Amino acid sequence: MKHRKKITALLILSLCAALALFYRRSLPLQQLLPGLDLSQCTSITLQGDFYEESPRENVAYNETFTPENKEFEQILALLKQAEFRRSLWGLIPHKGIRSHPLQTGDIRWEIHCVFPDSSLRVHNFFGDFTLSFQETSSLPVAPVSSQWVDAITAIMTK
Repeated sequence: MKHRKKITALLILSLCAALALFYRRSLPLQQLLPGLDLSQCTSITLQGDFYEESPRENVAYNETFTPENKEFEQILALLKQAEFRRSLWGLIPHKGIRSHPLQTGDIRWEIHCVFPDSSLRVHNFFGDFTLSFQETSSLPVAPVSSQWVDAITAIMTK
């Protein structure tokens, strides 16, 4: 009887681990958010804060790009190639605010893409990422590539 309970417990744990791995698999943005068509984007706003010199002094950035701007095409191309992993923390309901002890070199930014009937927000809160699409609740994610994050940051800090 004890042996049977151990096997059952191991099977349940194995199933939970397999489901967690499946849930956290990397997906392109358009598969992660069904209904998202990046080709319909009409404008992109990139805004954020960069604490380059000191945690007390930030350089604010807020620019809106349209299809006529080269940055629009750069950001759109980066979004099309981006892959994310869903976070298991997204399965737990949470409320409240987030905080982060500021340090020199910290950066936070948000990409806001406007579509004819919806919007997409990619929010980087000092390395914690969330996605919001069609005004739904935020989905905690992790980008698969740090190069993707660096490329977005480079547009902001150039």
